[in-house]
Amino acid sequence: MKRVCAWCNKPMSPVNTGGKNAENLVTHSICCDCADNLEFQLGISLKTYLESLHIPIVAFDGNGTVIGINAAASAAYKGKAIVESAKWQEKVFECAHARLPDGCKNKIHCSGCAIRIAATQAFNSGKEIINIPAHLNHCSSDLCEKIELLISADKVDSIVFLRIVKL
Repeated sequence: MKRVCAWCNKPMSPVNTGGKNAENLVTHSICCDCADNLEFQLGISLKTYLESLHIPIVAFDGNGTVIGINAAASAAYKGKAIVESAKWQEKVFECAHARLPDGCKNKIHCSGCAIRIAATQAFNSGKEIINIPAHLNHCSSDLCEKIELLISADKVDSIVFLRIVKL
């Protein structure tokens, strides 16, 4: 029996039907990538989100307090321990379109989209990204809607320093 992801239609490993002829039958499940994307839409911790980006990142709040550091950044410091001084209390959310090549195309991003955009652009270009407006848990094209976060990022050596300011 064939098995495909119900979200993206990607073929998955076939299901053993115990020898019965079921080659033309299809069942559905969810692949790891889609399950991960769904989990991120429901909200995850900042630490988990930073780990998912696979680039060295240290996150600060608006006061300069370290609120997150991923394993890649810890490894880049080679023995110089950076310790989270406080935990980011909010969950990080991605919209359903966050992982598409063009993103969601909204003017104000969810927290996950804004963090991903700022961190990856700063890492890839080496240029500072300043004050990307964001909502805590959704994207919007309504510029009148209150902005809840400002996300900035700068790459120093091989590490992205991310600033998350809650308004």
